[in-house]
Amino acid sequence: MELSAQKNMLEHIIFSERIPDIGAYNELRVRSGKDNGIDPKMADRAIHNSLYLVSAYDGDKLIGLGRVVGDGAVTFAVTDIMVDRAYQNHGVGDRIMDHIENYLDGVSDEHSFIMLIARIPSDHLYRRHRFEYLQEGYRTGMIRNQSHLKSEG
Repeated sequence: MELSAQKNMLEHIIFSERIPDIGAYNELRVRSGKDNGIDPKMADRAIHNSLYLVSAYDGDKLIGLGRVVGDGAVTFAVTDIMVDRAYQNHGVGDRIMDHIENYLDGVSDEHSFIMLIARIPSDHLYRRHRFEYLQEGYRTGMIRNQSHLKSEG
């Protein structure tokens, strides 16, 4: 895509710290390819317990979102970076990350631990925003297996 076309698309996108409607949040999870949505009560708790949240809107339509969770001082996790598939690869994710970086720069210091888990090929987005792969042999990333909690049905 040409840079001018990308810039034109971003001109009418509004970035806001407004907490989105839970239904719109879940719809974005689906439209972004993240998953099929989550239980509305869990979504509501997650959204309202965020340290920071930035939403992207095209008119009234939620088309992107990113959140930061953590303790607000030492440990932060960047999560739920989502962009509607129709808006992907147009710079919306980079703008969301710009807002998140500005927030993190204001509340963290050189001793803070800021992490994220990225799906490939989204890792390229985060590399542009100062995230690095863990040094092999020195650090490793891990995720807890939650399959024992899978609902039956």
